[in-house]
Amino acid sequence: MRVLFSSMRMTGHIRPLLPYAHTLMKHGHQVLFASPESAGPILRDTGLAHAPFGHPGDEKLGKVWATTSNMTAEEMGRTMVRDVFADLNARAALPGLRETFRTWKPDVIVRESLEFAAAIVAAENDIPVASVATINGLSEAVAMASAVAPVDVLRQEAGLEPDVGAALRATPTFTSFPASLDGDVETVGSLAPFRVRTERESLDPESAVPTWALDDGRPLVFITFGTLAAGSSKNHELFRTALKSVADLPVRALFSTGAEMDRSLLGAVPENVTVEAWVPQREIFPRAAALVCHGGAGTVLAGLANGLPIVLTPLNADQPENARRVEAAGAGIALPNPDTTSLRAAIERALADSRIRAAAGRIAHEIGTMWSIHDAVGKIERLSAS
Repeated sequence: MRVLFSSMRMTGHIRPLLPYAHTLMKHGHQVLFASPESAGPILRDTGLAHAPFGHPGDEKLGKVWATTSNMTAEEMGRTMVRDVFADLNARAALPGLRETFRTWKPDVIVRESLEFAAAIVAAENDIPVASVATINGLSEAVAMASAVAPVDVLRQEAGLEPDVGAALRATPTFTSFPASLDGDVETVGSLAPFRVRTERESLDPESAVPTWALDDGRPLVFITFGTLAAGSSKNHELFRTALKSVADLPVRALFSTGAEMDRSLLGAVPENVTVEAWVPQREIFPRAAALVCHGGAGTVLAGLANGLPIVLTPLNADQPENARRVEAAGAGIALPNPDTTSLRAAIERALADSRIRAAAGRIAHEIGTMWSIHDAVGKIERLSAS
């Protein structure tokens, strides 16, 4: 079986697809990953063949971003789906994606849920398509509604009948979000999502213990604001606030900044903090007592799969909704725009409040009862056979 994956260029959109791609390869299937040219390094580093497609360019995207400066996070999300993901991005992707389909002839397409060009190519060629959700169920529902009109325009331009979102709603969808974090929706489309667990991390007993992991009796707090936040100067104050917030706490802290951060911009680093550009999560989560993060889906789900209470300082995109969902479930504290005092207090509470830890443990158990990635691959295999 040949499986073509399709994603936008951002790490947070690519990574949810990787377990499916790698597991399909282990099952003996051929996999090709279509995405913009800039995604090539991350794909090649993970051993996946890359088929580049077009991108509209930052100048065009910047014009849309400029219209969002006074919007709420929800308004911004709808605008980005309508004007960028389902329009500019999809239009730029279609020529390359069509050519990849023509030359490689996949049996099934698996798209990340906000990459819409693949939905058009699948419909044009009448082959099965599935999606992998990159955001929680409530956000998926809002995104789908925002995409209906521009996707119908793309369908008409491709010689297809407009269907007011019927094909999108009928697409089998995989999600790593447990039902408790999906908001007030049971299904995104016509089909209930197939929930695939994020595996709990375990330490390799043969690996060396890094210096930051040496246990001196103080709990370990892991701080990360994702791979992209460091690239924006407006986020650097949050980085410095995070450092100050743990400076006087009886904790050890590991701060993963992302590769684009110039450490000199952090200022003085407290003695109880280790700063790294990146550390594999498998080395961190089994050792951590709490997580401080931006609310990105991958980080949140990995933290909760390991039963960690979370302090969430959302920055943009789906992060505010993720923060609200985690707080509503009792497993963390949502703290937009924190100062040093409020962030310190939230970290102290996350470490001390047994109710938050218990709620995180309940969600970890819920995630652990979801389907495995091998079950999901079996569903893709059956989809292709049908």
